[in-house]
Amino acid sequence: MGLKILASVTAVLGAAALTLACMLALVQGTVRMIALEPLSLRVLAGAADLVFGTVGLLACIYLATQLAVRIVGVGDAEFPPPPITEPSHDPSKI
Repeated sequence: MGLKILASVTAVLGAAALTLACMLALVQGTVRMIALEPLSLRVLAGAADLVFGTVGLLACIYLATQLAVRIVGVGDAEFPPPPITEPSHDPSKI
């Protein structure tokens, strides 16, 4: 049990540090993008910053989620059954 708690705390701190590092890289990229003189390079740098920033933040979320699922250990659990609903025979509700 103690190892699972230590792994959980480490995963949370690691995910937070990774997200913070990604945000700092985005801010640094934005500052450097604004400092560019040619408009075409500024537009290209802005598009690259947007794409790489989005991919980086999505990767942080994916990694944190995967770590949480692996630590908690619900990866092999079955999904709950869907609720059973009776079909409506009222034609006005179609």
